[in-house]
Amino acid sequence: MMNLRKLWLAALALCVTAGVVSADPIRTLFTKENKFPGAMSWELFLAGGGSSLDDDSVAEDADTYFVAPGARFGLTDRVAIWAAAPFAGFSAGDLDEQGLGDAQAGLEFLFFEDIFEYAWIVPHVTGIFPTGDEDDGLGTGEMQGRVGISIGTTVNDVVHFALDVSYTSNGAAPEDEFSDDRDELLAGALSIVWDLDERASLIGEVQLRDDPINDQEDDYAFRGHAGLAYKVNRNVSVMLYGGGASGLAQDVYGQGRLVYSF
Repeated sequence: MMNLRKLWLAALALCVTAGVVSADPIRTLFTKENKFPGAMSWELFLAGGGSSLDDDSVAEDADTYFVAPGARFGLTDRVAIWAAAPFAGFSAGDLDEQGLGDAQAGLEFLFFEDIFEYAWIVPHVTGIFPTGDEDDGLGTGEMQGRVGISIGTTVNDVVHFALDVSYTSNGAAPEDEFSDDRDELLAGALSIVWDLDERASLIGEVQLRDDPINDQEDDYAFRGHAGLAYKVNRNVSVMLYGGGASGLAQDVYGQGRLVYSF
């Protein structure tokens, strides 16, 4: 009887420990999820996207795009580091520039998660390096640092909410390459992920930022998109997003990400 009780307790402890980490990749763009690769495990990803620009300083038909290979590695079950090096492009009329964009690297820490994974807190930091040519519209030309925190919970097992607040020093996000007159950026974002089944999820995200470009009379700028995530198998996941912005050089945008976890 004692051996049976010990086996039951060991199995329960194993289930609780396994529940701390999900090997699924993060599905959102503006917030973090409580999804980590696991200790000494990898995620390789290929991200890409494009946007049209609506700004007085560029032609009406200006566009940007990027393709960014990267990797995410679990140092422990609760700590992950990641890096991405984008190839970027900028076109406006007869101008067509291509080259290395601003590389990024970051760290994410699962500070808290309850036993059922319903409530969680993830602080995160990101370094953005001026590897892209600012004169060609491929980067910001400034070293940037971002710190943030995501807080989330789950309702009815299938609807996931997350709120993220972040502060970026020495500029705004890399895609806003025409915003060189700002020294800092404060942003808040809300994401909702609805799991349709074990493979498919719908995503909605909005972000409010204090860096409007097109209308200087406004105090804030806005970005928002809808998307979907699909887990092809235990190793491969695909995400797609499409949305628009107000108060930014960026007008409409689309992005995608392919992730291989192992």
